[in-house]
Amino acid sequence: MLRKKRILLVEDNENLNKINRRTLELEGYEVYTAQTLAMASDLIEKCCPNAIVLDILMPDGNGVEFCEKIREYTSAPILFLTSVKGHKQALEGFRAGGDDYLVKPYSLDMLLAHIAAFFRREEIAEKLDRSAKIITKGNITLDMFAGRAFVNHTDLLLTPKEFSLLLFFVQNEGVVYTAEQIYEGIWKQPMKGDPHAIKNIIYRLRKKLDAVDSGIEILTTRKEGYVLESI
Repeated sequence: MLRKKRILLVEDNENLNKINRRTLELEGYEVYTAQTLAMASDLIEKCCPNAIVLDILMPDGNGVEFCEKIREYTSAPILFLTSVKGHKQALEGFRAGGDDYLVKPYSLDMLLAHIAAFFRREEIAEKLDRSAKIITKGNITLDMFAGRAFVNHTDLLLTPKEFSLLLFFVQNEGVVYTAEQIYEGIWKQPMKGDPHAIKNIIYRLRKKLDAVDSGIEILTTRKEGYVLESI
C-alpha cells in the first residue's frame, strides 16, 4: 500500500489551519500543522513532508527567510500564502527557494489544485527519469531502474550479476573482452579470484537468452574472450 503524501501547513490562524487540514485530509493527504516557524522547523525534521504550505507573515519570523533556511535540508515544494499587499514578498520567495504562491483569500479548490500540481510535476519527472533508464537492443529491453531484462515483454528473471553482465555486453556489442576485463569493467576493481566465476555467470546468462528469441548471442573467441553479436 502506497504511503499518503505528507503536507505541512504553516499558518498562525488556527481556524484557517483547521479548515485547510480537514480539506486536505478528505483528499487523502496526511496533514501536519504548525502555528509558528519554530514548530514548523521541528516537524520538517520529524515527518519529512512532501509539500509545505507556508504563510509569509508568521508571529516568530518571515516565511521567505524561513524558506531560504530550510532549503538546506528539504527539497519539498513550498507554496507561499500571502495577502495582496505581500505580492512582492512572494516573488522574493521564489529566489529563496519557493515554488508557488497563493493570494489570500483563496478558494479551497484552488489550494488543492496548487498542491496537486506539485505532485503531478513530480510524477512526470519520475516517469521521464525512468524512461531515460530504458535501454533497448533488438528484442531485449533493459530496465535500469528496476534491474530487470525483458525479451518481447517476457521477464528473463536475471540475478543482479547476470543483469550487470548483460548490460555490459549490450553496451559493448562486437567488442571482445576477457573474463578479467569483463569483471573489471562491471565491478570497477581487479579480479583477484578464479575467472570461472565470470564463466559461470556467462553460462547461466546464455541459457536464459537461448531459451527465448533474444536475437543476440554471447560467443567465446579462440583466446578465451567473449563477445556479444546479433543473430
